[in-house]
Amino acid sequence: MLIKFFPNGKGTGSGPVRYLVAQTVLAYDENRDLIRDANGQPLSVSREPLPEVLRGDPNRTEALIDACPHVWSYRAGVIAFTAEDAPSETEQREIMDHFEALAFAGLDAHSYDMLWVRHSHEGRVELHFCTPRMELESGKSLNIAPPGYRAAFDSLRDLMNKTHGWADPMDADHAREVRRVEERPDRAQGREGLQGWILDQISVGLIEDRTQMVAALTEAGYELPRHGKEYITVSDPETGDRWRLKGEIFHEDWQAGADAPERKTERGTGRDPAGVRRLDGISIGELQAGFGDHCDRRARYNRERYAQDH
Repeated sequence: MLIKFFPNGKGTGSGPVRYLVAQTVLAYDENRDLIRDANGQPLSVSREPLPEVLRGDPNRTEALIDACPHVWSYRAGVIAFTAEDAPSETEQREIMDHFEALAFAGLDAHSYDMLWVRHSHEGRVELHFCTPRMELESGKSLNIAPPGYRAAFDSLRDLMNKTHGWADPMDADHAREVRRVEERPDRAQGREGLQGWILDQISVGLIEDRTQMVAALTEAGYELPRHGKEYITVSDPETGDRWRLKGEIFHEDWQAGADAPERKTERGTGRDPAGVRRLDGISIGELQAGFGDHCDRRARYNRERYAQDH
C-alpha cells in the first residue's frame, strides 16, 4: 500500500470531484499515456465497477472548494493497494480513520470536510480522497500536506503495511507496482507541477540521481535541450513552455539523500540472504509510537493555529 498526494490543487471543485465519481474517463495505457484512435482522438473508457462514494458528499465538497478564498483550494490524492493486498471493508475503514486522525489531528469533525471515493476498475483497490484546503469554522487555509509531510504519512504507510502484511512500495520487488500508480506530471500546473512530480518520484525511490531524473522526464514526453552543472532546462513540446530548473536536486552530482548507499538500504533491494525485508526489523510498537508522535505534533499545531477561532 502507498499514499500518494497529487501536485495539483488550484481551481474549482468540479475538476477533482467530478473526476472521482465519473463513470467515463479518458483511457490511458500502462505508461499513463493517452490511448488515441486512428485519427489521433483520445479514447474514453467506462469504469467497471463504478466509483463508490464511501464517505462525504461530492456536492458538498465541490461547493466548499468553490467557496475557498485561497489560491490553493484543495488537496487530493490516493491510497493505493496492490491486487494482492486485497484489503477488507473493515481494513479500508481502518486506513481511512487513521489517515483522517493524522491529517486533521486536533480538529473537530465539523471543522473539516473529506470525500472518499473507491476505485476498483483496474483490478485493485484505490481509495481516492479530496478535501477543501480550508478550516471550515475560521476560513483559514488548512493544508493537510505541508512541507515535510512525507515523513508523517510514510509513518502511517509503514504502520499499516506492517500490521496487515501489505506490499511495501519501498521494497524493490514492488517497484513496478509503484510506478503504475505514479501519475505523470500535470502539464497544466507548469513548473510547479513538474517540480512536485519530480519530488514525488524521489520520495518513493524512483529517482535517485540526475541520470534517472533525465530518463524519467524524457519518458514522460519532455525534452531537455540543455544540461548545466547546477541546472537542467526542460521543454514541453505540447505547449512550447520551457523552464530552467535550479536547486540542489538538479545539480550534476546530486544523489538522493546525503548518502545514497544508506538510502538504498532504506528502500530495500529485495530480499537479503536471510530473507529480511525493510520492515522486518521494526516492531509494530515502534511504528505505532512514530505514527502517534506525528499525530501529537500536528494536533498541537492545529490547536494553536485554530483555537481562537473555536
